[in-house]
Amino acid sequence: MPGKIFDFDGPVAGFIFLVRDLFLINLLTLVFMLPVFTIGPALKALAFTCLKIVRKEDGNVFATYIKNFKLNFKQSVAFGLVCLVLFLIMAGDIAALVIYWKTFSMLMIVPLIIVLFMLFATLIYAIPMQGRFLNPVAVTFRNAFWAALYKFPKTVVMVLAFLILPCLYYLVSGNFFPLLIMFGLSLPAYLNAVIYEPFFKETEDRILARQRAENGSTESLEHEYGDPADDAEKKADI
Repeated sequence: MPGKIFDFDGPVAGFIFLVRDLFLINLLTLVFMLPVFTIGPALKALAFTCLKIVRKEDGNVFATYIKNFKLNFKQSVAFGLVCLVLFLIMAGDIAALVIYWKTFSMLMIVPLIIVLFMLFATLIYAIPMQGRFLNPVAVTFRNAFWAALYKFPKTVVMVLAFLILPCLYYLVSGNFFPLLIMFGLSLPAYLNAVIYEPFFKETEDRILARQRAENGSTESLEHEYGDPADDAEKKADI
C-alpha cells in the first residue's frame, strides 16, 4: 500500500534514520579525531558502526560507536599512527605528481599512481578489518593488501566511493563544504560497508567453522571482547 511508504518502519523513515545516523557518526568521528593520536580508534569505530548499520544490527549507533572506540584502544592507537605514516606517503606522492606532472615521464608517473592507489586501497580495507577482527597491526595491513588485490573490481568501486564528495566539493567549490562536514567520512564508509560486507561475512563464517573444528565452540563472532590476548581463536587471516 502507498500509505505504508511513510510508516515508521517504511522506506522514507528508514532513509531519514540512515541520514541521521550517518550525520551522528560522522560528527563523532571528527570530534574523536581531534587529538590526532586517536585517529585509529575513531576510524575503526566508524567502519564498525557502518557495518552494523548495513547489517541492520545498529540499535543505538552512539553507544555502538563509543563502545568500539574504547575496545582494543592501545593497539588501535598504534594502528592509527601507521595510517598517518601511509597518509603522509600518499600526500608526498600526490605532491610529486602535481608539481612534476609535466616533467615526469610516463615511466615515473604510472608507478607513482599505482603506489598511491594501492596504499589508499589497503587503508580502505585495513580500517574496517581493525574494527572487526582481532589481529596484530602488521597482519591487519597484510590482510588488507591481499584483500584489495583479491577483490580488485570491488576495490576500485570502494576507492571511487571515497572520492565522490571531494570531487563534488572541487567542482562545486565551497558550496559543497557543509556536506563534507556532515557526511564526508560516514557516507563513503557506509557505501564501502555495503560492498565489503559479503566478503567479511565469508571470512567470519570461515573463522567460526575453524573454531568449531578445533574446540567445538559455537560462540558467535563479535568484536565485543575484553582482553585481545585472551581471544586468539577469533583472529582472522585472509
